Amino acid sequence: MGKDPFFSVIIPTLNEEKYLPRLLTTLTKQTYTDFEVIIVDGHSEDKTTAKAKKFSVLLKNLRIITSNKRNLPYQRNLGAKNATGTFFVFFDADVLLPPEFLEGIHYTIVSRKCSFVTTWFVTDSKKSSDELLILFINLGIEVSKVIGKPLAHGPNTTISKQAFLKVGGYKENLKMSEDHDFTMRVSKAGYDLIILKEPQLIFSLRRFVSQGRLKVLHTWWWSAVHTLLIGPPTTNFFNYEMGGHVHGMKKKESMMKLTTYLHIVERFERKLKTFFTDI
Repeated sequence: MGKDPFFSVIIPTLNEEKYLPRLLTTLTKQTYTDFEVIIVDGHSEDKTTAKAKKFSVLLKNLRIITSNKRNLPYQRNLGAKNATGTFFVFFDADVLLPPEFLEGIHYTIVSRKCSFVTTWFVTDSKKSSDELLILFINLGIEVSKVIGKPLAHGPNTTISKQAFLKVGGYKENLKMSEDHDFTMRVSKAGYDLIILKEPQLIFSLRRFVSQGRLKVLHTWWWSAVHTLLIGPPTTNFFNYEMGGHVHGMKKKESMMKLTTYLHIVERFERKLKTFFTDI
């Protein structure tokens, strides 16, 4: 019997034939290789699993599990139940990794003896508006910890198996903000969230493109307020769906909303970049 891997990379999927192969390709190029990959698929109706199976040659420890539910927290928990690694790494199917990503996480865990890690995001887009949007997200991660309501985003969470089991994993009845709820419970259990500025995960803005930036930001904002004041939403009144099929058609944004958004971007871009430079 071979020894168990250090990392179990867990990826919930639903109709991700377009994005999942890109993520798996970046996993084949990692400089740190002591990991297994567990894909938990919610009965995709496209070629997600067929394309994933093609990576079994390059990713020797690749497993594909079929979930009987199309539910993000349920699929993450199912992956964890089947994982053998000492640490669980949760990704979404649409993210990308720089080659040194897992090596950087491993170094942090070993050198700082920590159990709970997330990182800043970066976008591969060259638009200044998209770069600013990512700065807002990164700032939100930092601020959430300062105010005692830490957040490790679901697409970018690394946690020890021990800590994960101690809090009982993700709550499967939550429709949104399950990652915020999870992070706060892990923090209350005594595990400090370590936020790294490097390495950075490449974050997909496909939801912002398909549904409109203002709409997504509005949804995120009210979900965060709901989570902090009432608790994570258990009904889908935010209409926040998982799956690659959700982003199949680009939604048209009105020129008035777009102009307003770009005006805000231009107004605060220089100020925020100066702020992060000084950190």
